[in-house]
Amino acid sequence: MSSPNLFSSISRLNGTLDYHLERQNVLVSNIAHVDTPGYVPKDLARVDTAMSTFQGEFDVAMARTSVSHLPDPTAPGLFQGRVFLDPAASPGNDGNYVSLDREAAKIGANQVRYEVISQLVAGELDGLRFAANDGKG
Repeated sequence: MSSPNLFSSISRLNGTLDYHLERQNVLVSNIAHVDTPGYVPKDLARVDTAMSTFQGEFDVAMARTSVSHLPDPTAPGLFQGRVFLDPAASPGNDGNYVSLDREAAKIGANQVRYEVISQLVAGELDGLRFAANDGKG
C-alpha cells in the first residue's frame, strides 16, 4: 500500500497560483501598451495538460529519457497556459484596443482569485504544521 502524498493538495493549488501570477503579468502588459497604436490586448487561458503536449496537439509523441530533461506534464500543480488575443476588445479612436477600465477590472478579479488561493495554501500548510507538531500550535 502506498502512502498518501501530504502535499498533493498544495501542489494542485501551486499550479493555480502560477496561472494567476502569469495571467497578472499578461494583463499588466496590456496596460503598459495603452498608448501603442494598433495594440490588441492579450489574456491567458488554462490548457488541459493532456492536450498541451505535442502528442495532443500534433499527434507526435515526446519521450523523457531522463527525469531532468522535461517536466512531467501529468505532475500535479504543473501550470500550462496559452496566451491569446482578447476577442472582446474593441478599438478606440487611436486604433488601440486596450480599455483601461476593462483591464483594471480583469486585474482586480484575478488578484482576488490569487489571494483566495494563497489563503487556501496557507491553511493547508498550517494544518500540516499543526499535525507535525502533534496538535501543539
